[in-house]
Amino acid sequence: MAGAAAFAAPAGLAHPLSARSGAGLDPCAALQRDLTLGIGERVEVVILLGQTASSEAARALIAKVRAADLDALEREVARHWEGLLTAVRVSTPDRAMDILLNGWLLYQTLACRIWARAGFYQASGAYGFRDQLQDGMALTFSRPDMTRAHLLRAAARQFSEGDVQHWWLPHSGQGVRTRISDDRVWLGYGVAHYVAVSGDEAVLDEEVPFLEGPQVDPGAHDAFFQPQVSVATASLFDHCARGLDQAIALTGANGMPLIGTGDWNDGMNRVGEGGSGTSVWLGWLLIATLDRMAPLAEARDPARAARWRAHAEKPAAGDRGHRLGRRMVSARHLRRWHGPRLSRLRRMPDRQHRAILGGALGRGRPGPRGAGDGVARDASDQTRSRPRAPLHPALRLHAPRSRLYQGLPARPA
Repeated sequence: MAGAAAFAAPAGLAHPLSARSGAGLDPCAALQRDLTLGIGERVEVVILLGQTASSEAARALIAKVRAADLDALEREVARHWEGLLTAVRVSTPDRAMDILLNGWLLYQTLACRIWARAGFYQASGAYGFRDQLQDGMALTFSRPDMTRAHLLRAAARQFSEGDVQHWWLPHSGQGVRTRISDDRVWLGYGVAHYVAVSGDEAVLDEEVPFLEGPQVDPGAHDAFFQPQVSVATASLFDHCARGLDQAIALTGANGMPLIGTGDWNDGMNRVGEGGSGTSVWLGWLLIATLDRMAPLAEARDPARAARWRAHAEKPAAGDRGHRLGRRMVSARHLRRWHGPRLSRLRRMPDRQHRAILGGALGRGRPGPRGAGDGVARDASDQTRSRPRAPLHPALRLHAPRSRLYQGLPARPA
């Protein structure tokens, strides 16, 4: 509407809309209506945007809305979003953080990430296996029904071997089968989170089918095809277990999980393409997931629960484990093993964060204090000339000497 002019004199009021479309033009939908107001006259204009499956359904919807009390409808919509977005309220010393956490981020998660799936890398509206599992976890407190439904939807995109479609198109089921490693773990992590928050253990016994399709060819990173849905089904717990068992089976010679062609960071697709690269980050995610899933396995498969606990404790056992633990939380932010070589990446602290957030540090595992110290030094180096914000009390529990968040700019007075 404004065009190149100012909002005080928008270009859209100076001439009719062109109704042109095509290449080279900015995509938009625009409505224009001319109104003539007398002195002191006031007119309310209501614009309805909607979508239906047919022209007849659209006409019926328009007639229904025209006959409705629009003020009451607006209040109903406001109550809906208020109830959804305020299920959890967060108060911090930072007003900007409060605005983000109390409404904005959850709204974006639902409207953009889950419903529209309109991220710049998801322009097709595809589901990402790990993406929407992570998004759905944010809704567990306010809309557990939506989280539950997506857990079952995601489980149905798993192959019987334990790997999954990294992303898929919901209208056709076409998607990509890959060697990316972390997808196998996220289903268990999301399910354990949902059960812990909702108390709904019955979801673990829901029956879900598998996908059937060709394996990724040797030497290839992925394969795009439309799989078949299997006749055989298994419980949601079994789906989680197959993914975790396969993640454990794909352990490298150094005791860390094989990275495959990506481990949450798809840009590391060449680290493990030869079959030997391993991931520190995935190690922490796997430990955290096994810790959460093992109690749920006790009543269903005690032997499996014992194997999971034993594997989760391996990094803490013996001299090798302590050396490995020190590497995992080193000040140089060790990110991965590229075959026989180490790859150290500065200022990529996601593996330390994963270890702390997942609760995998402590309980005899090495390095609970060192996890944040190296990250803090880098953060302080980057912002040395800026005022420091006080360390949040919750962070002192995990990194008492850490300056990680003291390195961030303080909020304005």
